Formats: sequence, C-alpha cells, structure tokens
Amino acid sequence: MENKLKIVYKDIDSLIEPTYNPRKITAKQREDIKKSLQTFGFVQPLVVNIHPDRMNMVVGGNQRLKIAKAMGYTEAPCIEVTLDEQGEKELNLRLNKNQAEFDFEMLNEFFDKKFLFEVGFTDKEIGKIQSEFEEKFKAITNDNAEMPIVQQFNEKYSTIMIFCDNEMDLNWLRNVLKLQKMKDYKNSKIGEAHVLTVQRFQEIWEEATNVN
Repeated sequence: MENKLKIVYKDIDSLIEPTYNPRKITAKQREDIKKSLQTFGFVQPLVVNIHPDRMNMVVGGNQRLKIAKAMGYTEAPCIEVTLDEQGEKELNLRLNKNQAEFDFEMLNEFFDKKFLFEVGFTDKEIGKIQSEFEEKFKAITNDNAEMPIVQQFNEKYSTIMIFCDNEMDLNWLRNVLKLQKMKDYKNSKIGEAHVLTVQRFQEIWEEATNVN
C-alpha cells in the first residue's frame, strides 16, 4: 500500500540529533544552507523517527536543523517515519548517499556562471562544468552532429536568414518550406536550426506557385 506523506510541524527543541550521523559540511556549505533558509524558508522538511525507542530522532536534515536553531527557528516542518535503530541508520545513510549528479552540460547551457556561484557552486565545480562542456562541444563534428554544422561545399557559400520572432510565423514558414524540425545541435536556447539548399527551395517555390 502506498504511504501518503504528511508534513507536521514540531518544536525544534524537541528534535534530537543522532550521535552517529556521518554527514559533514564545510563552512561554505553551511553558509549556503543559511542563505537558502533566509531566502526561501524551510521548503524541505526534516525526516524524523517516531518509533517509541527512537522518538524525535532526526534521520535526515541534521545540518539544516543546526543552522535553523542558530537562526532562531522555533519549529520545523517534518516528515515522520517509524523505524527501529537499524532501519533509521540505513535511511540516514541512503538519504545522504543517494544524491543525483548534475548534468554539467545542462548547467552550462541554462544557468549563468555568476548565478551558479551565488547558489553555492565552487570554483572547482564551475571549472568541471566548463571543461566537460568544452570537451563535448569540441567533439562535435559533421559526422556526429544532430544536423550538419554547415553544408559540405568545396567553395565558399552564402546564407540568407529569415528571422521568426513569434510562433505563428515560424509555423507558417515550416509549412510553406516543408521543413523538418531540427533542434540546434549545440545550444537549444538559441532556437531551431534548419538547412535548406537553393535547389530544394526552388522546387518548393515552383510547386507552391505552379511555375512551369
């Protein structure tokens, strides 16, 4: 049967920090948690054990609890679990260990570097984000790109660009030119990229205007 989570508010002084908690944080991480609490409040509940032998033992969120106490919080949102000591310790480790990794390519694409610093990323992490993105970026060639980077011409070539600043115009152009939707292969924020040869455009134009 599926357990429905219920958030309850508990007196912060009644909550107990386990002596075995292996989670440690740096001074910078502590400051980042403090900034998060100041900006957004307690948006992530603590996990608290209500087993009779482990009543009010904090299973997850001990660092936030310490910082909240220092900030003057009097209560905290909690999710209650009922576990014996062994189960409590296992959940504590899993909550701390089972952390998803960031997709560095998406971080680099969708988040400004300055903003990443503000939310707590370090110079080392930012460097890793950029180096992994650069590595993938440089590895893209005409052979493995989602679409060709440029048409394969032996001589120089010229381009004509038609800008669409709204969805209606873009859809009309797609239909008229019979374009296949192709996401830009390097940065989806830029928009969509389409490649159409003059010969193909001429065929479409002649068909549309019934030119013989």
